[in-house]
Parts: sequence; structure tokens; C-alpha cells
Amino acid sequence: MKVIIFGIILFVSSLLFSIELIDAERIINLERTKLDSYEQAELETYRNKDGEEKDDNWIGVKLIDILQEYGISNYDKLCFISSDNYLVRIAKEDILNKEVVLALVRNGKTLDNEHIRLVIPEIRDMFWIQDISTIKTESIFDIPFPHTIYFAEPIINKTQIRDELPPFIRVTGYTFPDIMSQAFPFLKDEVLVVGKDGVKHNLDYDKYLKNALLIKNGDSFDLKSPDMPAGMWIKNLAYVQIFDVVVIFQSHFMSLTDVNNLLNWNNFPEEVILHFGENTEKQSSNEKFNISNWNRAEWLEW
Repeated sequence: MKVIIFGIILFVSSLLFSIELIDAERIINLERTKLDSYEQAELETYRNKDGEEKDDNWIGVKLIDILQEYGISNYDKLCFISSDNYLVRIAKEDILNKEVVLALVRNGKTLDNEHIRLVIPEIRDMFWIQDISTIKTESIFDIPFPHTIYFAEPIINKTQIRDELPPFIRVTGYTFPDIMSQAFPFLKDEVLVVGKDGVKHNLDYDKYLKNALLIKNGDSFDLKSPDMPAGMWIKNLAYVQIFDVVVIFQSHFMSLTDVNNLLNWNNFPEEVILHFGENTEKQSSNEKFNISNWNRAEWLEW
């Protein structure tokens, strides 16, 4: 009897399951039976995960086959969102030129609906999102060249550090609004956050960041939020941008040239104006931060 009931639950679950594919105003529901109906592709992956070699065989649907069936081609990125709001973006170039599969079988075992996984062997597995609820097309999020850059260190030095940062315990640091509200007049809309290692996310402030924390980790700060899956947390936060205003953590860079290398700006003026309270001073944009007045500056403008 229990086996019958369990089978019924699985059957009903399969009927209820679907991945929502959103292309502009069009919504397509990809049910499990639909995914199973595609020609199946097989690929192998080889990873070193926490010192352990992981070799896997995957069978699933080529994402490009789904996009071609529904005539989806007018996009710059695909955004994948899991049921717990984990989010990754994959560039169109990677979708078209790399092996991109929605895996339905791993090492001969059929995956449950919540474990259907995006697998791209040539991309870091932090992007291999599972429990996918939504796939949506996006145009390029055009981030303007920053007009104003604040240095995080002067803001941090004049802000009282907190010893209690619930829901995290035995940590010290600041709330994200504690620090960022001193640079950004309005904390809202899309926020670009970038780690020292280049990991970056464009995140909706209200959904992901209004309860976020900057947790002290040695001389750096890690960005964590109870509203973000742990896999999206950013270690060694280095750069935050809303529209044309930026906060950088100067300790992670040798100069603005390093910042430029991390962000791939399309523009890089030769000089900046450094601000020290009411005083200003022109400096070369290529100058090292440990020279002259860089470490005393509160902010700069181009």
C-alpha cells in the first residue's frame, strides 16, 4: 500500500513540475515529459571538488534544442533561477558555443525533478544550478561608466562595528545598508556586487540585499544574506555599483588600473579628482594607491 501511495505522489509531482521559460512576454512551461521527449545528449565531466576528484556521466537535453524549437534567439544572456532564489546568468556566446545541457540522468540514475541540473563542463560548477524553476531571456544589463567612486575604508572607519549580526552568530561586521547608504542616496533597483576573485552578480536590492551583511573576515569583508542561497555569497567583497556610483574596497586593488581590469570598463580617463573633505587634488588614474594622497581620499570623480 505504501509503495502505491509513494508512486501516486511521484506521479502527481511529475504532473505539477515544470520549468518556466520566459522570453519577453511569452511564457512556456517545460514539463518533465516534455524534457524527456527531446533527443538526449551525453557528456562527461571531470572536477576537483574540495580535493576530491569527481567524474560524472550526464544525460540530458541540449539547451540549444529547446531554444531552437521555440524560436528563442533575441537575447544576450539567459538567467536561471532556482526555487530557493539561487541565480546564475550565462552569456549567449556560451550557450551557442559550449556544451550546455539540462541533465536528467547522472551516472545512470534518473534525477528527481528538483535535481535536474544545468551542466556546462567548460564553466565553473558554481554555475551548474539545480532545482531550476525559471529560465528567462535577458538583454545586456548596460552598466554605465562610474562618475563617482567612494572608498569603503573611510566609511567603515567612521561606522561603529556590530558584534551581533543575526541570523549569523559569533561574527562581527556591518549591515549592507550601514555602509552603502553613506555612498548611495537611494538603495534600490539592480546592484552590481563583485568579489576580489571576479565573481559578480547583478542583484535586485529589495529581493537579495536589503538584509545583507558585511561580515569581517581578516582584513576583508564577505557579503552574506539570509535572502541569498549560500552559493551566491561573495567572499572578499571588492566592488559595488548602482547606476554610475561605485564603492570600492581599496585594499583589494593596487590602483584604478586593477579595478579597470576587473570590470573591463570601456572608458578610462587619464586623470581623476580626489576629494579630502572640502579639499580636492588631481591625480593620474594609473597611479598606485600607496603613492601620494590616495589612502587619505574619501572619494573621487572623473
